[in-house]
Amino acid sequence: MLQESLSELLSKKLVFVTGKGGIGKSLVSSALAFEARKLGKKVCLVESSANDQLAPLFGSAPIGHQLRELSPGIFVINLNAQDNFKDFVIKHLGFAKLFEKVFTKPIVRSFIQMLPGIAELTLLGRLFYFVELDSENKFDIVIVDSFASGHFYSLMRTPDAVMQSGMSGPVIEETTRVRNFLNDRSKVGVALVTVPEELIISEALDFSQRLAKDSPATLTTIIANRLWPEVPGSSRPLDGSLEASRAYWISQRKSQSENLVRLKDGIFAINPKLPIVVLEECGAFEEPLAAQTMQDWIEGAKKL
Repeated sequence: MLQESLSELLSKKLVFVTGKGGIGKSLVSSALAFEARKLGKKVCLVESSANDQLAPLFGSAPIGHQLRELSPGIFVINLNAQDNFKDFVIKHLGFAKLFEKVFTKPIVRSFIQMLPGIAELTLLGRLFYFVELDSENKFDIVIVDSFASGHFYSLMRTPDAVMQSGMSGPVIEETTRVRNFLNDRSKVGVALVTVPEELIISEALDFSQRLAKDSPATLTTIIANRLWPEVPGSSRPLDGSLEASRAYWISQRKSQSENLVRLKDGIFAINPKLPIVVLEECGAFEEPLAAQTMQDWIEGAKKL
């Protein structure tokens, strides 16, 4: 059943990985990339961040807005808003000459950067290009180490906001095309990463409800990261601080298990068929990430 859950997620052409910041989204995104590669897929691993988070995981210096193969069959890029806009105008709208004549002027660039939602729209446009229009690279799957959940929710709401803005012309036509693509459940999915802590579970459930209601892209999988493993040798008596440490470990594991039950019940109320995958806490991973290490981590997951 676990492999079925991940197979459903990795059968998509575009996978967004989101969740609260600092809970392992980049690591999960990378692990999914290695898992997709094991299935024989050519992978594009994407982020859009002020600082490269993914490239160092592969033992590389920051790469920025440049597509590079950092592991066999896994290509990585960190998209930025300015170059995304250029790609959008040239590759999507087909206005290369117009871009050089108009949009390179400083005053116009400043105006464009002030338009609400333009960065989000052009990011979605570039992802659509990678999946549907890129005849050069022909990726089998694009995995996005996406924004934290609040910003990601805004990203998913951007196409509707643009379409309701009163604008017309090529931008609306392209936005409609991107929105329809995001709404295609056979091609696009969202993986929500959370951890078994009370407040973060509450945020995950609230976010899942809002996403189910308002997002064109569908929540496909919940990944609960950092579950503490069972305490080995819990029946053997220990002395002093060791016994206190074990008692703390056991209490934390019990609390996490209760939080996972709450997560399961809450997600069931939103979508009874939505799978929940649980990953154990493994401590630090050595960089560059090794394919076998990532695959072992994923394969050791459990379905809640």
